[in-house]
Amino acid sequence: MKDDKQYFSILQWLTERSLLSEKGESFDFKDRPWLLDILTDFNPHIVVVACAQVGKSISFILKVLFAVKHLGFNVIYTFPTDGDTREFVSSKLNKILQINHHEFAGMDTDSIERKELNGRFLFLKGLESKTAAVSTTADLRVHDESSRSPQDQLEMMGSRTKASQYKGNWSFSNPGVERDRLDLDWIASDQKEWVVTCPSCEDKHYLSWPESIDQETKSYICRACKAPLSDVVRRKGEWVAQNPGSKISGYHISHLMCCWITAEEIIEDSKGDPAYFNNFVLGKPYSPGDLSVSKTTILDLWTPKDLTSGNIYLGVDVGNIKHYVVRSDKGLLKMGRFTKDSELDDIIKTWKPTSGVIDAMPNTTLSRYIVETYPFMQMSYFMENANNPQLLVWWGEGDKKGIVYSFRDRILDQFLTNMIEAKWLISVPSDEMFRLYIKHYETLRREKVVNNKGIERYIWASTTGEDHFVFADLYSYLAMLGSGSGTFYGEVTEADKPSVLGSDNIYHPELTYVEGYEN
Repeated sequence: MKDDKQYFSILQWLTERSLLSEKGESFDFKDRPWLLDILTDFNPHIVVVACAQVGKSISFILKVLFAVKHLGFNVIYTFPTDGDTREFVSSKLNKILQINHHEFAGMDTDSIERKELNGRFLFLKGLESKTAAVSTTADLRVHDESSRSPQDQLEMMGSRTKASQYKGNWSFSNPGVERDRLDLDWIASDQKEWVVTCPSCEDKHYLSWPESIDQETKSYICRACKAPLSDVVRRKGEWVAQNPGSKISGYHISHLMCCWITAEEIIEDSKGDPAYFNNFVLGKPYSPGDLSVSKTTILDLWTPKDLTSGNIYLGVDVGNIKHYVVRSDKGLLKMGRFTKDSELDDIIKTWKPTSGVIDAMPNTTLSRYIVETYPFMQMSYFMENANNPQLLVWWGEGDKKGIVYSFRDRILDQFLTNMIEAKWLISVPSDEMFRLYIKHYETLRREKVVNNKGIERYIWASTTGEDHFVFADLYSYLAMLGSGSGTFYGEVTEADKPSVLGSDNIYHPELTYVEGYEN
């Protein structure tokens, strides 16, 4: 017998209708109590700025299914790309519909882009799409991963709800950079944070990095009295608006709120890529700000001491004039230039490097010769890893052996940050070559660029194009990082995607987009 009961409470609906997840399991909010308020919030304008893997998409698709069936809404649900749409519908939405057939009988699982139930429609669409744009109107638009969606398309979608009395606009995402659409909505929202109460001093506050973690004991602590905070305390929080009075309902989720994630894991994540740590762990936008290496920075690293140690690493930047840097685990030992390809053989024979990295472009003939002749040498290619955004450097295997891949601007962020923090020293003669080395660093500028999707990002550029020692230095750093270990992720290859570099490290931001991942 068909159950036509009208529900007005989504929690009552989930419970009484015994709805199950895409895995066939009951929905359990014990470790995610902060999702309950988001699930039951039907404010027309909601923004959720969140870290990775916390149940955002499932929570919102449940809200959407409830809105379609019991509130009579027509809904447009968007993703960055059509590929994202297909993956979500096949792996999540269709499974929920099939497992809960008793509740969604009649809702088609064959169509990817359109679902119908009781005369109401759910349209699912990638905003970076090769098919026709959504032209229908709706009561509610939901933007999944809005920071990685075309920003101009997000703006245009606003017209689709103009005729509705509800005019719903729900967006959620791992953040990207400051001042994109998600960040602007968050700033304008009531900015709710998950506030916990310290059992020792009764101070109420939300967890933040690094104040809420004792890095020596690797434990969560009270920001006020520094007493330990248990998982129970982290669970028993409440949402408190930091900007009360706004009509936009905003929520911020970080891994610090997740009781299954230890303080030690947070500490380890903090040591890696700063963009990943901010976006996917802290749930915050990342803007590198005034990160730069000045003449003073470099001179402060200079030492007369001998920095020779057991391992030697070589980095070579290729061009009409080749530049090289030799370093040990302690710091830089030598920098120089040469014009004849044969001179590199002499440099290798003199220094006998443990490992080395040479620029793959523009002279691939030299690079391939060096890699084929010296097994400890590798060629450098810059690209983004679509399979794993946390991975900044990875080494080729099989037919890709002899190649080291890295995410250009983010590995430069890490490299330059380590330099500023004096993770190594420089022991070279104070001569014309050292002055040229400094001059190349002084040309570096961090610039904000906007790709053809309207998504902003920061890149490193040279004001003169004379940054060859910077890259020779970076390649020696890559050699020090890896010595050939790692995993090659083959989904995106150089054959599939143009290099973001032309000859001599000239950066082409229009070529940086990799479908499925943008940061």
